[in-house]
Formats: sequence, structure tokens, C-alpha cells
Amino acid sequence: MMFDQAFFDKPLHRQGTDCAKWDNREMLPKGGVPLWVADMDFHCDPAITKALIQRAEHPAYGYPLVSKASNEAVIGFWQRRHQVSLTPEEMLMMPSVVSGLRACVAALTQPEDKVLIMTPVYGPFFAAVKDSGRTLVEVPLKRDEESRYHIDFEQVEAQMRQGVKLVMVCSPHNPVSRLWSWEELQRISDLCAAYGAYLAVDEIHCDFVFKPNAFTSIMALEGIPPQTICMTAASKTFNIAGLKQAYLFCRDMETLQKLRRHMEVSGVESGNVFALTGTQAAYTHGDAWLDGLMEYLSASRQVVVDTLLRLLPEARVTPIEATFLAWVDVSAYEKDNDALMRRCYSNAVALTSGTFFGKEMGQGFMRVNFGCPRAQLLEGLERFAQAVKNQ
Repeated sequence: MMFDQAFFDKPLHRQGTDCAKWDNREMLPKGGVPLWVADMDFHCDPAITKALIQRAEHPAYGYPLVSKASNEAVIGFWQRRHQVSLTPEEMLMMPSVVSGLRACVAALTQPEDKVLIMTPVYGPFFAAVKDSGRTLVEVPLKRDEESRYHIDFEQVEAQMRQGVKLVMVCSPHNPVSRLWSWEELQRISDLCAAYGAYLAVDEIHCDFVFKPNAFTSIMALEGIPPQTICMTAASKTFNIAGLKQAYLFCRDMETLQKLRRHMEVSGVESGNVFALTGTQAAYTHGDAWLDGLMEYLSASRQVVVDTLLRLLPEARVTPIEATFLAWVDVSAYEKDNDALMRRCYSNAVALTSGTFFGKEMGQGFMRVNFGCPRAQLLEGLERFAQAVKNQ
């Protein structure tokens, strides 16, 4: 099968399937265009569908075994795609990366300990800290004249001198579409080593990196503290988030055991029979589909930039180095995100409010999900522009 533009241009009708993206009427009226939650509207790799159907045809769905083949699929994919060598002993399965974020905070820190994040950032980073009774330390990313974001290392180190116990990084960064370089990641790692802090890195968007850039996993760096934690999943890459399976990697067995024990005590169980099947199929057979997807998304990110330049010339799109998410500054038109969201709803288009990623830094920003067929994207952008201009 050819995974070309025609394949990804095919419309996918998800209405009425209890789909969070399409059927949530608080976000999207019937007949609306969703460009919000990070869930793609493409047909899944047929190899995944085939594997799930074959498994479903067996009339028993009892407790599964995490097989050698399942582990080898994960390890093989990471070696093949990212040049990272892993072993089954360094892996811990969990339902989602959000589960991992929460586990890192709860298992590796104590109440009121300081946990550092760099904002704006994916909303559950905030919740993982606050809900655990820890002290949230926010270091805002710096934004240059090209709207590209950078880590404020001086502020990071200044905060770490005050006793930060855990640093949580999003790499690539959601929502600002930033691909952290080897040098930036190494510098963060070195700071954590110098000040005795754990480092937990969410790499769930690792497969969405646009050429000529290349992704660097924290696990590929030399000299990182062995307690460093990496979290990832096939869920975003292959659009199988509903199957609920993710992975955590750590080379320090004591740290890994703390995380495993926390999940056991909390009743956080993994190993859904269909998740195991779908993930194994994705990591074993999905390379051609993923390569085709990235060609399509690379063209779509330019469509976002060109279309918004035409429709909203005063808007500023952050350079999209990675992810299928565009971070758009519309503050020249409107700075009240509540008003923006109401107008988007009235224009039957859903986006994610910038305030989800930080109440202050997100004002006047909206995140656009361009992981959808081109016709859907163009229609959604037209409606978004009308909403911004209050038409």
C-alpha cells in the first residue's frame, strides 16, 4: 500500500464513535471542525487494524503476558529510529505518559519539594506537581524576535540552587513546537547532576521531527545521571492513544523500582490485551506509514503558516520544528482567551486555548492541531480566522 498524499487526504468520519475530539459538544458543536486535542484524523496503519482484528477474533480476553516479542518490538523501534539501545530490564510499562509524570513526582519527591517545569508547557505538567502537594517552580521559556523559544538556563540554575528535587522537560516541546538540541539537553542533564535533581523527560512527540532536524533522546546522551527518566509511547505516533499504553525508561534500577512500587501501591496497572497487540504491530510494521505521515505533515505545517499569513497577517506562528501542533500568537487581534474560545465555538471550530499551557504565558495564544486531512485543515483555519476577527 502507498502511504502517499492520497492516503492521508482521505476523510475519516469519527462522529458518533464516542470520540473525544469530535463528539465533545462542550468543545465543538455538531458539524464543527476540530483542530484541538493532539489526536490525528488519519486512517491508522492497516497493519495495526489487522493485528487488532485478528486478536479480537480469539474469543478470550483474559490477563495477557508481556511477551518477548512485545518487548523486542519496542527495543527494535527505538534502535532503528532513534539509535537508542535499551533492554527489557530498563523498561516500565504504564497506561500513559501522564501516568508517568505523576509517578515521577509522587515517587521521587516528598511533599512540598520543589519541581521545576519550563512554561508554556502541556497542562498535565502543572497538575502532576500541584495535585501531589509539591511546590511548583515555573521557569518561562524565552521567546526571540522570530517567535522561537529558548531555555533560560540562568533562571533554571538560579532555581536549582534553591533546592529543586525534580526537573520535568517536554522534548520535543508541546506546545511551542521546539526541538531541543543535543547541547541544550546535555546542559539540562549536567545541571541536574550538579545539583542532585532527578530529570524526567516526556518524549512522546519524538517521532514528529521535521527534516533536516533530527531528534536526540535524553537516553542517547553520554554521561547523563543514571536516575534520568524517559517517557514515551506509540500513542501519538500511530494515533492509538485510546489503547492506553506507554513506556518509561531508566537505567538506574533503584529509581525504576521506586516508580514501579508507586504504581503498584496506587493500583496503576498496564498490559491491556489490545494495547499490547496494537503497539507491537505499530513498532514492527509501521515504518512506511510513519515515513509517509511525516512527508504529509511537513507539507501541512507550511499550509498552516501560509494560510494564516494570508488570513491573519498580524498573527505569529512559532517555527514548527517538531510535533503536529502549531503555537499561534493572535494577541494582535485578541488577548482574551475566554472570548477567543467563545468565538471559535460560535464559528464551529475547536482549538486548544493557550491558557491550558500556562495562564499568563498562554494569553493571546491558540494551539492548532494540523494532524488531519488537508481539506479539514483548510476549513478549520478559515473558521479560526473568522473567529479571531470576530466575523
